[in-house]
Amino acid sequence: MANAVSRNRTILQLLVLTLVCSSALATDRTTFVIPIENRSSNVETVTNARFADEITGDGLSDGKLSKSWQAYIRLWKAHYAAPSNKAIRRYFGLPLEGKVQIKRSAGRSAPSFLRWRRASYVEFETPHFVIYSRAADQETRSVAEDMEQCYWIWTQMFFPLWEGNQQVAVTMADYDPNQSIAEFLEHRPSRLSARKKMQVVLLRDAKEYIATLGRDMPGVERSTGFYSDENRTIFLFAGHEETVATRRHELTHQLFREATRPTRSRSTRQKMPGEDSGFWLVEGIAGYFESMSVGRPSGVCDGVATLGGWDSSRLAYARYRILVGNDFMPLDELERDGRVDAQQRSDLARWYAHAITHTHFLLDGGKPSNRKWVYHRLAEIYGIESSMDGPNEQEVTVAQLRGFLSVTDQHLLDNTITMPITRLCLAGCEVTEKGLRSIPAQQELQWLDLSRLKVGSDEVIRLVPIVNSLKQLSLEATAVDGRIVDWISAGVDLEEIDLSFTPVDDELATVIGKFQKLQTLWLTGTHISDRTMDAIESLPNLQAVDVQRTKVSVEQLKKFTTARPGVKVNPLELRTERQ
Repeated sequence: MANAVSRNRTILQLLVLTLVCSSALATDRTTFVIPIENRSSNVETVTNARFADEITGDGLSDGKLSKSWQAYIRLWKAHYAAPSNKAIRRYFGLPLEGKVQIKRSAGRSAPSFLRWRRASYVEFETPHFVIYSRAADQETRSVAEDMEQCYWIWTQMFFPLWEGNQQVAVTMADYDPNQSIAEFLEHRPSRLSARKKMQVVLLRDAKEYIATLGRDMPGVERSTGFYSDENRTIFLFAGHEETVATRRHELTHQLFREATRPTRSRSTRQKMPGEDSGFWLVEGIAGYFESMSVGRPSGVCDGVATLGGWDSSRLAYARYRILVGNDFMPLDELERDGRVDAQQRSDLARWYAHAITHTHFLLDGGKPSNRKWVYHRLAEIYGIESSMDGPNEQEVTVAQLRGFLSVTDQHLLDNTITMPITRLCLAGCEVTEKGLRSIPAQQELQWLDLSRLKVGSDEVIRLVPIVNSLKQLSLEATAVDGRIVDWISAGVDLEEIDLSFTPVDDELATVIGKFQKLQTLWLTGTHISDRTMDAIESLPNLQAVDVQRTKVSVEQLKKFTTARPGVKVNPLELRTERQ
């Protein structure tokens, strides 16, 4: 009787999962369960979450694949509901204590291309990776745990392409969705296994990273990590603020290359992925994985991660390019570039931005057929054996992309965020203070662009109470008042400020000297006069300033250009009648 009650309780938890966080998770992204420490049953559930297997509801041609994918996601939900269940932990290879099993040993087996002496490094081994590290132990363990979490997220997202999907299919072949999945596993001692462990090299810092790789890999000094297809190894270094995003980006390359099952015809597999065409998706899917958000800072929803969402840093850049700059790169232009052609483009940064934006749209734009096409195309590009079908051609219009990127108050309210963000661009969106208030105060924001939104000083100050992390700020044509000057004054790391068409006046002159790193200053249409222009003259790193339609005199401008001949003055080309 007790077992029946326990079984029914587990089934009920899974049906409600519905996986309670204090609030529902955002629905504009995909949710995943990741390894949780062994503890009593989880009393929290995740409401409204979208999981990766949702496209099976749209009908996959391979019914066996649909069934095993659904069972796999259900297994992870069962782990969330009952983290201490031994049968589930055994199947995933999770330790009885902790989230990830990590074994540390003295360095003995580093790849020969490193030319490292024994004991000059340490080896950290997890179920799916071996990390050859010269970084501190704590940093290495953090990297190891994150890579294992990313691995499990990737297997849920790309189950049809994962080499382990057949193991799941065999194990779950006789599973009845009406029974407890934990009880089903208790009578099957099988566990997931990997063909081989993937290699990672973790250097102490950027200096060692360049010294180790610079001779054989020109240009490595411009990177914060990369995956070597030739060596089947990820190279990283510790201690850089961008290394988490880089690590997940490069790991995605590695997983598609090494955690998949090749087609019988190895001609495609022997080439670099995207060598002839489609390289945009190789980089687009890796850029998409940079949007990963794990857990919540309060500890609520521990064991849950997401991919995608309006707050992705890459989509902040996309909003600026597409909504503000009216830029667009058609998918067929992206598709025709192979690896070499793409890497030699003069507009490579623009190319990357559009590749990642198209990938976000195709995966999260709401059409299961688009997501199926991405899976199908990835299988072609990487030479992966897969039964995923999909259309041979795909088209994305500028109207579709603009609609995808243009968030509204309701979208923000329906898809609230709790994790800190570093870039927020809502320029070109229909957002008011009502929607903005759904975003919690940010402590790590580096770029804020609220241009032309009807938001005042109070809401801006609430959103970013401390501005010392800001590097780029645009409040052009917002409803801020003079109080914003005192708030900005603490932003000593600011490199670009845009206060155009706001009522800012010569009060700015009292604080302008604090911005010693400032390179670009837009004050078009403000109320400043010669007093502020005189103060601007002292900024050592200034490269451009625009003070058109202000009270700055012609004489003051002449004085400024004489004193600072290297600074571009009034570079904006204003229309006769501002629109």
